[in-house]
Amino acid sequence: MSTQKILIVDDEKLILISTRIVLESVGYTVITAASGEEALARAVEERPGLILLDIMMPGIDGWETLSRLKDNPESREIPVIIFTAREHSRGRQLAREMGAADYFQKPFEPDELIAIVEEHLVTQDVPAR
Repeated sequence: MSTQKILIVDDEKLILISTRIVLESVGYTVITAASGEEALARAVEERPGLILLDIMMPGIDGWETLSRLKDNPESREIPVIIFTAREHSRGRQLAREMGAADYFQKPFEPDELIAIVEEHLVTQDVPAR
């Protein structure tokens, strides 16, 4: 059996809801976090196959969250897509330099979101219980 679990990290509730609806509609299991701190814990606990990470959040921002995810041996292999409303070439370049798999802009078209998730998602084998 395989799991296709995605962690969405965003402090905007409407973004969490709309993204969750799109991804669940095509069969993904979605977990959410409203802060960088929560994302770090959920990434280790839940072992998602992909993380969609907002940049602008209270507490530790997305850049610091990404840095900590990539520094932790338990989460460093999880692909992270920067998921932000701010589009600029420096952000895209910085995301790559810091180890992000991709950089995706909000608001999004559902088909585009699904395509980028499918491109980067790591399917994990889960032992049967």
